[in-house]
Amino acid sequence: MSKFLISVIIPTYNRRQLLEHTLNSLVDQTMDKSDYEVVIGDDGSSDDTFEMVKTFEDKINIRYAYQIDDGYRPGAARNMGIKLSEGTYCLFIDSGIVVKSDCLEQHILCHEKWENEVAVMGYIYGYGGGTNEVELKTLVDPNDADSSIAKLIETGKDWVWDLRENIFQKYNDKIEELSVPWAYFLGGHFSVKTQSLHEIGLFDENFDGTWGNEDIDIGYRLHKANHGIVLCREACVLHLPHEVLEGEELLEWRTEQGTKNARYLHKKFQTPETEMFLEFHLKDLENHSDHHEYTDFHEAFIAMMKEKELVVQE
Repeated sequence: MSKFLISVIIPTYNRRQLLEHTLNSLVDQTMDKSDYEVVIGDDGSSDDTFEMVKTFEDKINIRYAYQIDDGYRPGAARNMGIKLSEGTYCLFIDSGIVVKSDCLEQHILCHEKWENEVAVMGYIYGYGGGTNEVELKTLVDPNDADSSIAKLIETGKDWVWDLRENIFQKYNDKIEELSVPWAYFLGGHFSVKTQSLHEIGLFDENFDGTWGNEDIDIGYRLHKANHGIVLCREACVLHLPHEVLEGEELLEWRTEQGTKNARYLHKKFQTPETEMFLEFHLKDLENHSDHHEYTDFHEAFIAMMKEKELVVQE
């Protein structure tokens, strides 16, 4: 028996202020506080993250784990959180994500309505705002996720929606029916049964040191272990605007790092699906930057398999 219904796992590194906003939003959940815990996986912060986290000890069930700063290691930070967690489910969000007041409750409701075990992708407003980050700051209140999300929806602007919205709309939110649902699996907001994570082997720490695709990898392994990957729009969060690389500089950095990890992903599994993902990875990054949308990996995979079949027949 688990001590909590759900454990919220947050990897962080020198983001004290953003993490504080995240924790404040977790204090204000509709779910009873005795039903959830928060586990911080600190990737070697040198600011006052630890001292700030301690101020929440009398507000929510919270624990803190620290690893020395040995470069970018989000997989290892998340794994620390998983190993400490005592929830039936693990919910992963990033520092700088603020959650709607019923977000945790919606994740549980979504898991309970599916007969088989599933991995639940939550919705992320404001992620990938790019050049609109300045305007995004004027629209959001980091201490009020609910009203900020409502305000973003009212604008009707394309860049306020989840980056994957074009895919969600095209397939009527039925991500579980796609051939490669794991290709849309983002580490910034998803939940899965804790036992399932242990069964598939947690996050692959070989991705650490380089940005990108450690979340795609775990989504792929969950999919291959017959876990459905589903979307829950009702479980929504807001990605707070903060300073990042912009434009060509950001695309160049993500291309170099993400492509290296996409190659590792394909080398690891050597399947037609991972071959397709590697082939279309760069196009996908360009779509994020230029059009605020995702590549249709499902369509690309179907086309690739048809082409291979034609070649074999010839």
